[in-house]
Amino acid sequence: MIAPSFNHQIWKALPSAEEITDAIPQSITDNLLEAYNRSADWLTSPNSFTRETHPLLSRSAQWNKRLYSAPGALRLSTSDSYTDEDLRLLYAMTSRSLGYLNNRYTYFFDVKDRGLDYTKEAIPVSKTKAETGYHTDSTAKQYFPDIVGLLCLQPALSGGESLITNAANLLHYLQENFPHLGELLHVPLCRDVITPGTVQDLAAIRSNDIPLFQYDEQGGVIFRYMRYWIESALEKLDEPAPSGLTVLLDAIDSYFAHNENAMRFRLERGHMLFVNNRFICHNRTAFIDGDKPRVYVRSWMNQQPQE
Repeated sequence: MIAPSFNHQIWKALPSAEEITDAIPQSITDNLLEAYNRSADWLTSPNSFTRETHPLLSRSAQWNKRLYSAPGALRLSTSDSYTDEDLRLLYAMTSRSLGYLNNRYTYFFDVKDRGLDYTKEAIPVSKTKAETGYHTDSTAKQYFPDIVGLLCLQPALSGGESLITNAANLLHYLQENFPHLGELLHVPLCRDVITPGTVQDLAAIRSNDIPLFQYDEQGGVIFRYMRYWIESALEKLDEPAPSGLTVLLDAIDSYFAHNENAMRFRLERGHMLFVNNRFICHNRTAFIDGDKPRVYVRSWMNQQPQE
């Protein structure tokens, strides 16, 4: 195992929403829409546009610095006066400036309540109105997005707030307070299989085993977590939980539940949120729709092409 060196990911203090926010001037976004003649190719084939000549390159270099080390999160604001179609295009352009888009759930997946219940069928929580619980995106062993993006087209009538916390800080806390569980932090744990179009039998679940914590080539933290799908896998496999696992998961959830460990803020129409999916864990409170349903648009990005 690589010797961990994740100080660059640690929050020295809990960031404020203002500290992670940057406004994109409307003069820039107007020019982007005009320069590309509002081309739908940004939505259908975003990776065909090169990052090297991207009009947001100078800004995205600074954004990436904020995403790949602390704070690991970035909220961008644009004018809320644009049409939904224009906001989608601007979001696609911004997402592409940060990496290569992944198409597992389509490049740009609408996150909204579809009247489903993830506790009754193996579906992503993003298709419900429930609180998601703290998690990192993708339960698939073979695919993990580096960056997760969200665009707010329509906020909820109430609820639906964003919460983010830092797994590098969490790891330091666990090492200090639960040293007897240290080995369990790196033991592969089976996760339920929920990706549409994949085999979802017991053999697939058994082979979908991922440690909670790993380290990248630089010793940085990689955290892969959603408690529900870990426990769902154990239940389907009819296997006892590894010794100490419940204590560990309770400790993780307890850490997340403390306000001093998590940022909480609301996205408004035209806001984009990007988080480093390797060490930033995110959550969403349950929500109630108004006359217009809450609609976010999700994107998954990687530094290298994944298709």
